[in-house]
Amino acid sequence: MSLVSLKNLSVIMAKPLRIVNKCGRIIERILSRGEPLQNSNETNTADENAKNKSSENRRKRINRLKKVIVIVAVFLLILPTVLCIILGLQVNQLQKQMKELAELHGEYGLTYDDSDNAKHVLAAEIPVEQANESNLDPNQLNTKVEQDVPKNSETESADASSNKDAATESTDQRIETTKEDGVFKGKKVYLTFDDGPSLYTNEILDILAKYNVKATFFVIGKTDDESKEIYKRIVNEGHTLGMHSYSHQYDKIYNSLEDFTKDFTKLRKLLYDTTGYKPTIYRFPGGSDNLVNKHGMNTFIRYLNEKSIVYYDWNVVNGDATGVEYTKKQLIKNVLDGVETKKTSIVLMHDSPTKKATLDSLPTLLEDLIDKGAEVLPLNNEVPPIQMIKADSVK
Repeated sequence: MSLVSLKNLSVIMAKPLRIVNKCGRIIERILSRGEPLQNSNETNTADENAKNKSSENRRKRINRLKKVIVIVAVFLLILPTVLCIILGLQVNQLQKQMKELAELHGEYGLTYDDSDNAKHVLAAEIPVEQANESNLDPNQLNTKVEQDVPKNSETESADASSNKDAATESTDQRIETTKEDGVFKGKKVYLTFDDGPSLYTNEILDILAKYNVKATFFVIGKTDDESKEIYKRIVNEGHTLGMHSYSHQYDKIYNSLEDFTKDFTKLRKLLYDTTGYKPTIYRFPGGSDNLVNKHGMNTFIRYLNEKSIVYYDWNVVNGDATGVEYTKKQLIKNVLDGVETKKTSIVLMHDSPTKKATLDSLPTLLEDLIDKGAEVLPLNNEVPPIQMIKADSVK
């Protein structure tokens, strides 16, 4: 091959090589430009992922917040209901405690001294005659408390020693001795029992039957079969069945005339439907001069006057409603001391589950009253009433 041919061949081959080199440079530039683009895309993807992750976290936080809000809302809705239930239970328990406390203290209402401290009023301890003699305003009877203080241990021991021999004497021999005394001859005594029927009522009736004595029972409203049988027994055995309110709850009875009327009518209907006897006498819970109603008792007294119902308070107490835990002997002495100073005595006692001492004292009390010549009788609407607020003073 000639030199000229080789030269021409090299020229011909040089052009494609240049093209190849040029393409290589172009590709290299493209590749070099694509690197940052790829890096940019990767960066954008990472940012997007971060944003997505942040959004996901935000959604999770919002969902958690929603759950918390829902839980709090449900709690706030349930809490008042739970509190109301708890409050209702506590109120119910408090009412029971108040009722028990009222029984222990005779349920004579409340009054207040100048220091605004509540005191239980024991109006039953002040005989009406004593109040009249000392010129006490009848409306102030409730502010004075008079009670027998239990003897000290030395006196009790002396009494126990002195009475030991007397206790060994036969009942017949003691009756003969006391009958000769007759210190209560010509005196009328009306024994009254409030708050029954109770678990002791039948025993009280048994004792009264044994001594052939009639008494007065100011009862409250009870609808169980045993209580209804007791209502019937009281009437059938010749005792007086009186009314002492249906509920015996002061806040209900004395809230208004309408409430008093409903309570009165409900009890009277129960007793009439059960016994066939319509009671005509009444005893106000707490007495006719209690201070429960801030407007006074005139409205309720006027109502009973219009219904021709006679209400009876008392002028002698055995002390079973004073809060003092008198012994059987002291309960008897309280009654005898009161009867001794009066021609006519209406004796306040209680027939309730907390008054076992009254039940235990009854046989000896009856023996003492009978043996000393007292006439023990049941009340009726013909008996001149003892009233702390006189019925005829309310027009």
